[in-house]
Amino acid sequence: NERKRAQKAGELTEDDPSYQEVKDIVSHCRGADMPPPAVMALLDDLLPPPKDPEITKELSFKRKISKLMLGLRHILEKNAEKQVKYVPFNQRCNMHTKDLECILARRALATMAYSQGAQESSNLPLPEFATFIRAFWGENPHRFPLDDIDTRYLWQVCDAGDTALFSDLVFVEPYIERNAFGFEFTQQCWGRPREGVMRLRSAGFEEKLNEEDVPARILYGYCESTVAPPQDWDVNDIKRGTEVPKSQLSLERVYGCLGKTICPNLYETHDGRVVFTAAAVAVVQSVESGAQQFYNNHTDDITCLTVHYKGKIAATGQMGKPCYALVWDIDTLETMYRIGDGYFERMVECLAISPNERYLVGVGGDNNQSLGVFDLHAKDEAGNPCPTMVCENQFTPGVPPMMTFLEWKPGLPGVTFVGIAKGKLLKFFDFEPDKEGAGDENSGVQMLTDRKGIAPRDVRELPCAAWAMDGSCLLTGTDSGDVLIWTGIAITATIKAHGGLKQSIACTSAAFTPEGDKLYTGGADGKLKVWSYPDGELLDTHNMALSRGELASKCGGAEATKNIPKKKDKGIPGAPKAVPKKIEKTIPANKAIKNIIVLDNKKFVKGESKEGYEQVVIGNERGMLLNVWDDQDGNTQFKSMMASHYGEVSGLSPHPFEPGVFATVGEDGILNIWSALEKRILKTSELPHPARNVCWSPDGNWVAVGYCDGYMGIYDTEKLRERVEHHTLDEDIDQIKWSPDGRWLAVGSHDNYIDIFDCKKGFKFRNRFKGHTSYITHIDFSADSRMLASNCGASEILYWDVPNKTQLRARAEMPQDPNDPRTWGRMTCVLGFPVMGIWPDFSDGTDVNALHVNQEGDICVTADDFGEVKLFNFPCVTEDAAFRAYRGHSSFVNNVAFVNGDSHVISCGSADLTVMQWKFTYDVDVLKPIKNAMKLFSGVNAFKTASKGALRKEAQVLKGSSAASKFMKGYGEE
Repeated sequence: NERKRAQKAGELTEDDPSYQEVKDIVSHCRGADMPPPAVMALLDDLLPPPKDPEITKELSFKRKISKLMLGLRHILEKNAEKQVKYVPFNQRCNMHTKDLECILARRALATMAYSQGAQESSNLPLPEFATFIRAFWGENPHRFPLDDIDTRYLWQVCDAGDTALFSDLVFVEPYIERNAFGFEFTQQCWGRPREGVMRLRSAGFEEKLNEEDVPARILYGYCESTVAPPQDWDVNDIKRGTEVPKSQLSLERVYGCLGKTICPNLYETHDGRVVFTAAAVAVVQSVESGAQQFYNNHTDDITCLTVHYKGKIAATGQMGKPCYALVWDIDTLETMYRIGDGYFERMVECLAISPNERYLVGVGGDNNQSLGVFDLHAKDEAGNPCPTMVCENQFTPGVPPMMTFLEWKPGLPGVTFVGIAKGKLLKFFDFEPDKEGAGDENSGVQMLTDRKGIAPRDVRELPCAAWAMDGSCLLTGTDSGDVLIWTGIAITATIKAHGGLKQSIACTSAAFTPEGDKLYTGGADGKLKVWSYPDGELLDTHNMALSRGELASKCGGAEATKNIPKKKDKGIPGAPKAVPKKIEKTIPANKAIKNIIVLDNKKFVKGESKEGYEQVVIGNERGMLLNVWDDQDGNTQFKSMMASHYGEVSGLSPHPFEPGVFATVGEDGILNIWSALEKRILKTSELPHPARNVCWSPDGNWVAVGYCDGYMGIYDTEKLRERVEHHTLDEDIDQIKWSPDGRWLAVGSHDNYIDIFDCKKGFKFRNRFKGHTSYITHIDFSADSRMLASNCGASEILYWDVPNKTQLRARAEMPQDPNDPRTWGRMTCVLGFPVMGIWPDFSDGTDVNALHVNQEGDICVTADDFGEVKLFNFPCVTEDAAFRAYRGHSSFVNNVAFVNGDSHVISCGSADLTVMQWKFTYDVDVLKPIKNAMKLFSGVNAFKTASKGALRKEAQVLKGSSAASKFMKGYGEE
């Protein structure tokens, strides 16, 4: 009765809750930080605009205002769309179309208010304000009767007819409210909000969390599907995401050698080890034992490597921004100098250390291949080491990388060095350390003088070079297979090293023995030849162009097989017909020898004899390192020091029960079975197609391989022979997963489909799941093999009922809770409630490529596009969750997984072509088993009384453990 009397009298009353809501929104438009919390509760009773335009007067004031504001905004924006084309072109280019439409709509309101008298101020009297409102009201598609009382209310709400405030109310933006759970709720001012859907935005929590703070549904920025906490979820476990994992990783093994560099990438150390680069890591490996040490201080791809001739210091350069070179000690693996910041651009193409260890010359990757000489012994005014550039020049214009060789002349303190670039460009540089300012009188940097060497006309490239041990001459290999001997800038002799009468085979590498009496040359055909020097007589020839099977038989190591592609694809009865297409090997198996080093034979003794044998380590374009030597009988012996993939590696699968065993496949068409414990390849097989993914069967008897052309093959693990091949899909097979019971095999592809095969019926095609709008990225089977979860490139999560061949859309249809991490066992999907916090800031939803959970279920490891392998506590549901990051890969990390037993983590690089093995240290509290056991003791009263004697008595159950006694003592005092 009081409200009716007030409405009849036209007076405002504070008893109307809808009016209070409007007042709160007005305060928000006036610049208040946030409306009162009561607004959240009051907005719950809002209803969407009814379809019937005849609205009765029983509607509350807030509902009428909501319809008015939404309708006016709709009309104004539609009119503004027609006016955009009349805006000058330069103004349209300077702002977003929606922003421009909003400005035009606001201008229409201001123009109407001006015509009603709002000229000196934005306020209008009540009659003019009513006319101003009804001018737009007639065009409102959601119009309903608007009486004078409603107009008076609106006039008073807008601060006595303030048309500027009215414009702000029409175009008010949603505001955000954060709750204690760490989520932000997007609240719509006009109309019904999306109830219960919140976005994960913050990792900050209060001390105590209540179940009321946990939303019923969650929408986070990297997933288009909503997720929800499990029903029996402990909200206190959410804080685990804010804690740094106690477990750690340490790089233990690198499988792969960067063999496609145009400059040398393999050197010998002073103690007989070899140094090479892979990804962003410089590896120091023992020839005898194979033990590796790592220099891992670079942040991007290592593009060049050099080692001083004494073998104690090395220098490596990297690409990217910043671009610089690091000089480091080979024994201690500590950085000595950082050089070239601000001078090198894009990359460091080549480096060389002078014989007296004082100067470093480097070539940058700019358009002119800028060359600089740096004094490593220079110091600043305070006496601290400060390497400075003393000479510079420009080698040649061209598209980097151009340099194939850069080395100082041996035997001298650093007077001459030579550089070779693509296009047979050879230059000798004369460096005078005591001469300053030759090129610029205002600086201490001199310009280097150079002399060009002229190669024969029939020579197009100089792929390799080597100085004689005494520095008397320079030897260069050519693309025609000859070896040119230079004395100064003139050619004095030629050796017909590689090639024949009908073909030219490039000489791609060359090296002298430590004594200087022999010359080793390597060709593009994979042959290693030994020559006497200076006679040029051929002494021996070794064929290094070995297949995997031949290498395995000679080295006595891994078993190797070769699978020949089938001539005709018969198809699968009942399967959707796929259009066959010809897919060639994306990575050719080039067998060129790119690097040769002849080790000092005094450092090695093989067999019972005390005599040393001349050993050669070669590296080819396939990233393989081979140790070659002749035994006492003159027979050539082989030892594989490094064998990995020479194409992009994306397929990785750990063995289901054998500790440390895992399988990898790559675009080179190679399937490798590895042992992380033995640090070697156990078996290898040449596949008929470039491969993308691999998965072990639960019983360990089969390996499923997905190819880049839509084929899928099943291999037996004993001989690695292909037993079954299917072709139901057209594009890349991105994911393959076996169900835990071994019944189903799910194959997801770039076609947006998931095909299911029945393994109990000879891997027969069963059905296809359709529903994703983009390519399949990850799939997981539930622990009971009934459900299948899948992620796609559109950031969607879909669930499938495998036995019934249907999609599960509602939670009530699912046999288990899809948001419970226990449902999926060792989870690999990157989208879902348990892994909401793994995404970095500003991610586009594709930055995390792989995820795997350990057997304990409390740690997960991820691989991302930034070259990092990360450890998170699992589950991880907080944004900006704490993690440990480890670098080693220089490009995208395609895949990562724990091996069985969680002793190691394996990661696969993309463009760096490497497989890295990380030692996983599970930092288990030694007292954790004791604490768990104490919870099960029958004498639980001892804990309540905190009696030391009673606790120590109970500790005897644990067989007198000293750790138990220590724990009991500390627990009793606490």
